[in-house]
Amino acid sequence: MSNPNTPARTQQAVPAEEIVALALNEQGFLLQQRILEEIQIPARGALAHGWQVRAVEYPVSVGSGRDTRVDIVLTDGTLGQACWHLVLECKRAHPDYKRWVFFDRTPREAIRGDCYFIETADLGGTWAPHERPEPPMTHRIDARPAAHHCGIYNFYVEARLERPNSGRKASATDAIEDAFQQVTLGQAGLGRRLREMHNLKFRTVPVVVTTADVLVADFGARSVSLERGNLQAENLKLAPHPWVAVNFRINDSLVRSGMITSNTGRDVAEDAFCRHLRTIFIVQAKKISAFLEWFERDFPKG
Repeated sequence: MSNPNTPARTQQAVPAEEIVALALNEQGFLLQQRILEEIQIPARGALAHGWQVRAVEYPVSVGSGRDTRVDIVLTDGTLGQACWHLVLECKRAHPDYKRWVFFDRTPREAIRGDCYFIETADLGGTWAPHERPEPPMTHRIDARPAAHHCGIYNFYVEARLERPNSGRKASATDAIEDAFQQVTLGQAGLGRRLREMHNLKFRTVPVVVTTADVLVADFGARSVSLERGNLQAENLKLAPHPWVAVNFRINDSLVRSGMITSNTGRDVAEDAFCRHLRTIFIVQAKKISAFLEWFERDFPKG
């Protein structure tokens, strides 16, 4: 007869390394560490790009308690000469929705067409070190013609890797939306900090680096049913891409607190361009070094 005070079954001891590995894998720090390694020490030896890691987990704020940390800040090394800053957000894809699909390349901005929208500051004035600069009219959003190699898309969705069972959704947008909100908040906060540090010329560009498969969906708008608003699989073509761009519209509250510009448009199209549009680049993690080389070499900086 067994002793009632003795556990019926003794749990097998689990190695501490296994428990810690599980704990580490639940967080996003490992991806950030791996991306830093890829940027700074590529496997093929010498760096093929000129980008420099200037900060990691950099705290920024846009006021009203809206604080965040930028995962990685890269610069092109031209401090004082319209320095370019890449604001990197490292995002692991959800295991169930590891295909990030982008679609619709039709230019939606009537006044600008197929363009990247880049935060730009050209502050021609000077001020004493103890003074805070006035909100500059030359802190603006610039439109730059899109490069053929990197298309701009309007919409996006996370798709399941397997056909969903009954009651399970085939798609989501939570992870992409969260990454876009986070990286543009970091971009706005960094712009404020750069201005407070009296940087006269800078460009900031938000970049989401993800473990997801980056796919482009190609289909004609006329293939979508007007009766049901859906699309048949035979009318759809999918292609993998190393990186793409999305013209994202930030919230009006972030526009106001980010203090990018005091300008307003004369109509809604011009107002969207002046204040709300930001181009975000989405890069597959395995392709980050190639993206940095392309951005440095071929991006239409003007």
